[in-house]
Amino acid sequence: MKERRKIDRREFIQGLGALGLSEWTWSRAAAQAATVPLQRLAAEKGLMFGSCLALKYCVQSAAYQQLFISQCDIATPEVHMKWDSLSSQPGVYNFGNADRFVAFCATNHMRIRGCTLVWHDALPPWLPPQLTAANGQTMMTDHIHKVAGHFAGKLYSWDVVNEVLDPASRRPDGLRNTLWLENCGVDYLERAFRATAAVDPSALLVWNENYLELSNGFGSAKRTAMLNLLDGMLARGVPIHGIGLEAHLRADQATVLGDKSYEAFLGELARRGMQIFVTELDVQDVTLPADTGARDQAVAQIYSRFLSATLRQPAVRGIVTWGLADSFTWLAGYRPRNDGLPVRPLPFDADFQPKAAYYAMAATLQSAPHRG
Repeated sequence: MKERRKIDRREFIQGLGALGLSEWTWSRAAAQAATVPLQRLAAEKGLMFGSCLALKYCVQSAAYQQLFISQCDIATPEVHMKWDSLSSQPGVYNFGNADRFVAFCATNHMRIRGCTLVWHDALPPWLPPQLTAANGQTMMTDHIHKVAGHFAGKLYSWDVVNEVLDPASRRPDGLRNTLWLENCGVDYLERAFRATAAVDPSALLVWNENYLELSNGFGSAKRTAMLNLLDGMLARGVPIHGIGLEAHLRADQATVLGDKSYEAFLGELARRGMQIFVTELDVQDVTLPADTGARDQAVAQIYSRFLSATLRQPAVRGIVTWGLADSFTWLAGYRPRNDGLPVRPLPFDADFQPKAAYYAMAATLQSAPHRG
């Protein structure tokens, strides 16, 4: 790993520039100040910091590649390890792009989060018509063996299962109604973790889930379902090591983020021995004002509120954003603004300059408690 030096307080203040935290004002002068890489601020507190990446972004912009390298010490492949990116026909896998991603991370001394082995989305078109109750378990475990086995020993962690809960299913166990549940049975989570551990025993195995940060009826139902299922798996000796909080935050849900019930939930995960990771962090700004300054400050406040509450829990080990700069964000297509203005959900703008969100993240990391 790269050698790290202690951050001088004056250097950090220079990076923050004229930031007035109490009033949440970010001046243009602050945005132009020299910035301390977020990975360095995180490392000072025993944390990892990174983002997702698709290799095409590096081809499109050498400046973005350099930004990514400077800011991140852990990376998630945005698409390259999803099933539909790996297999265009039954039994045939092409690991070319995924291998290039791994090589890029190795060259730049970054850990890798594998994303994702079992998900109801991003499936190749050939798979759903072939999946049955008779072959479901075999197809799932064969895929895990093929992919996790290919990268065995090279990845820091795997998102073994992804987005498996849905209170709207009205199932007592809270599981989402998916092809995997239908064709593999209620124990498919357990089977997935055991299969991954069998072929990649050195990787940290994570259950990645969305909307756990919401302190409303939907989020609370998800938290309860997760803890109940987790207790059962741990009692049966299932090799699960961590929980991933996707944290695709929305401005219209800011009032139900980061309260005491959320912190209590993180404490429950920690008491069960789970390492906790923020895995897909961004802020949707579609309901915020058109004015750039006001919008950026509102986004920054949401980052600060969420991260301040999250980082008070020592079991939190890393933060991964879903993109670093506004020029490369999935939200441009998934949640565009009705007024046609570009979305601004990330810490750096489309010209790769730090925004209010960067300074909010930096300040929150600086004030976070250290973990061993």
